[in-house]
Amino acid sequence: MRIQFCGADRTVTGSSHLLEVNGLRIFLDMGMYQGARDEARQFNQYLPADVKSADAILLTHGHLDHCGKLPVALRAGFSGPIYCTPATAEVARIVLEDSARIQQEDVEYMNRRTRPPQDPADQPLYGPADVPNVLKRFRPVNYRQKTDLGKGVSFTYYDAGHILGSAYVIVEWSEQGRPHTLLFTGDIGRFDTPILRDPFPLPGPVDQVITESTYGNVSHGPISDVGPQFLEAVKTVIARKGRLVVPSFAIGRTQTMLWYLQKFIVEKQIPQIPVFVDSPMGCEATAAYSKFTENYDDETRALIGTHDLFGVSQMTCAVSTQQSRQINNTAGPCVIIASSPTCEFGRVLHHLERSVENPNDMVLFCGFIPPNTLGRRLQDGEKRVRIFDRWYDVRCQVRTIHGLSAHADGDELLRFLKPTLVGQTEAYVVHGEVPQSEAFAGRLIAAGIGRATVPAMESSAVAYTAPSLRTGEVRRTDQE
Repeated sequence: MRIQFCGADRTVTGSSHLLEVNGLRIFLDMGMYQGARDEARQFNQYLPADVKSADAILLTHGHLDHCGKLPVALRAGFSGPIYCTPATAEVARIVLEDSARIQQEDVEYMNRRTRPPQDPADQPLYGPADVPNVLKRFRPVNYRQKTDLGKGVSFTYYDAGHILGSAYVIVEWSEQGRPHTLLFTGDIGRFDTPILRDPFPLPGPVDQVITESTYGNVSHGPISDVGPQFLEAVKTVIARKGRLVVPSFAIGRTQTMLWYLQKFIVEKQIPQIPVFVDSPMGCEATAAYSKFTENYDDETRALIGTHDLFGVSQMTCAVSTQQSRQINNTAGPCVIIASSPTCEFGRVLHHLERSVENPNDMVLFCGFIPPNTLGRRLQDGEKRVRIFDRWYDVRCQVRTIHGLSAHADGDELLRFLKPTLVGQTEAYVVHGEVPQSEAFAGRLIAAGIGRATVPAMESSAVAYTAPSLRTGEVRRTDQE
């Protein structure tokens, strides 16, 4: 068996790895690289040689950095099945349609504003017309249902607890008369989070692990602190008859905040107040979360009873721009959850324009915000900020709730990987910036795993034949 590392190696974006086993070529994820425009386009045009001859793609979940290059693969000639869970098929559809629309609009804008007249027009990596072809290739597979890929190779999905439908995958095969197993974690979620079940316990040790390390050397705040902090923020704006503006990711984070609001109402900790989701993608994702009830944990089932997942909160989804504008006609108290968390674009900017100078209103961030963004400037307490083309004095309250990451931290990853922390297991540490990945590789070694390495993109490895590795060492036993 040979692994070629094709993305999310020494970085946190663009997940993709190619397995070659028993004559089959199987991709684990086909994610889009997200970064600076020119750099991202270069990475996203890259595909391993002969992608059209690949036999299958095993998709772990529907985030763009795991599924976003599927249309690129099909354009390059891939025509095999794309396996995923039923909920991931729906989430990936939402994400790919949004990505295609944004790419098309972005290229049209750049061609109008920055392209010299004599240069040929830029083209998007893909557009809306490419997405239906991807959806036709989806082959939904339930959790814990072993699927035969032929030539003695099979795989099984298990619940990863990261976002709706997310899975880790165990691949099984025989080689030289001996059975082998490989675990690909995809992205592993936190334990004890709202709505979704915890990551399903690993069935046992495996020979090889390809593991994420997004927060491999970080400890998140406890989940138990999130509810009280959010509740106190909501009570504050209710008392002041203000507006609570929550810049949020459309998938996962938005639904978590809605879950907490429903819990507060059910437990009569707050009165019924208007709740708005101002994001077309967030509205679609919320509908998907309401549909796939089999993914809920026991606490959520007990909370909602016979209601829809978000039915008690009576939230309003704003899909059209007209519906979005009408939200600003609503006097407080109310909660507005809008894209995007960085506040660099999206509908949240219109709500910030109204709220940022109102001392009765509050902006509530739900985690880390990247530097050099409007969201980070607000989070850091700057007194004047620019929104669109105007400067505003910041008079609203600004707070941050930590602990809501959808990714397991280093301790939680070790807890999840415990059955693999044995001498015969070899780990490849991916999906993390270099300091996180190398630190987590060291933690795996210290916890008892046999070997751990941090591979580089386009490096490859042949299983079971390499010498022992030091932490952070990149093995290129069969580099292309």
